[in-house]
Amino acid sequence: MAPDTPQAVTQQDLEEAEGTPGITRKVAFQTDNNTLVQAHAEAGVSSGWHHHGDRHVYAYLVEGAAVIEYGPDGSERLELETGSSSTCPWVVHRDVNPSNEPQQWIISFVGTGPLVENVDGPDPE
Repeated sequence: MAPDTPQAVTQQDLEEAEGTPGITRKVAFQTDNNTLVQAHAEAGVSSGWHHHGDRHVYAYLVEGAAVIEYGPDGSERLELETGSSSTCPWVVHRDVNPSNEPQQWIISFVGTGPLVENVDGPDPE
């Protein structure tokens, strides 16, 4: 349930969220149908393949560059730069940090169910 007064969360208050290899996620706020997280990936890291079940994902790239790989055999790419926003409907994908700088995201997971479901990879063609 959402609080009935303004709330603040500091870096020390963040709690570890469900993860994907290569990405650290920390929960800032959580209600019955929305989870707001900060996500971090080190330079040159690719996450494991995953999807977000029935949740809608809305993300803002605070720092760094990003590539989202998806599609048959991971052949499709969405490239993002600092200040970009993205959405990722139910689709198997992985997040890539193509740069030599860390990557920081603010992500809202809307809906219910697990934040992440790790899988072996995307379907072939």
